[in-house]
Amino acid sequence: MNPKANANFQALAGSSPHEKGSPRYREYRRAWVENPSGFVLADFPLHLDVEASCRCNLRCVFCDKLPALKGLVQGDMDFGLWRTILDEAERNGLYGLKLSYRGEPLLHPRLPEMVALAKDAGILDVYFNTNGMLLDRETARALIDSGLDRISVSVEGTDPAAFEQARRGADFARIEANIRGLVELRERLGAATPKVRVQTVRLPGLDLESYAAFWRERADEVAVVDYKAGDRRVTGVAEPRFACPQPWQRLTVTWDGLVLPCNNDDTQLLPLGRVPERSIGDCWRDPRLMELRELHRRGLSHRAAPCDGCPWRAAQMAKLPSGGAP
Repeated sequence: MNPKANANFQALAGSSPHEKGSPRYREYRRAWVENPSGFVLADFPLHLDVEASCRCNLRCVFCDKLPALKGLVQGDMDFGLWRTILDEAERNGLYGLKLSYRGEPLLHPRLPEMVALAKDAGILDVYFNTNGMLLDRETARALIDSGLDRISVSVEGTDPAAFEQARRGADFARIEANIRGLVELRERLGAATPKVRVQTVRLPGLDLESYAAFWRERADEVAVVDYKAGDRRVTGVAEPRFACPQPWQRLTVTWDGLVLPCNNDDTQLLPLGRVPERSIGDCWRDPRLMELRELHRRGLSHRAAPCDGCPWRAAQMAKLPSGGAP
């Protein structure tokens, strides 16, 4: 089975931020979908996940990243390292950039400046995921001024008590006010961006219809993403109908410069190099990553160390018709 782009994502309400009309943007979105489906490898990643910060101000009970961070040194990306990454991205015509991976990007004190430099470098789609706690009025204004294209705020449900029990350290009312404040300020300033998406992990028992009805009045788009449960890992199971799209779309760069094949290799089973000692382009063409792509192309993703046991892989395999892995 050819991989399907964005298989873990479902829009529930509102308009997509990808409804842009420039020829270059349309080419980006075409390649995003068609490169994985045809196993076409571009000269450079279409997109980078760059970890502005791996620190987090919350301790969510369902977080799939938290176990991988335990015991590790955590910090914010050095600005010199950021400029090195951005220089290579600009030279190679990078299309998309997400300034988040494991941590809360708004903890980086220079995040709006990072965004502004990325937009100056010609990157079409600059965004990040956030828990929304630090999205106060001053930060909202700085992000609007930076040219940020879009922002995804993660909010599970509409019940404050249940939300705060799961997202330890969060304040539902504060986050809702921050989202409203950003949208209202954007409208008052007459700015077109950032587009605001509110999204949830697909948790058991969550009423998605009620969720969409509540948040569609407060954001531009409402969406749900698959729950990558650590206890749902599938190992040693071949599934010839599955191939992941990410090896043909993106790479991940951690806050301290380590390049990973995707944003699911949290245990760093396939480190490809470290910027600036190795370029992102060289990592993209690393023979080990080329071998991983070939395994996926042949339906043998279980033979790739970072992929066998990947909870994202398990979530997508579970959607296959009867005969796929559980």
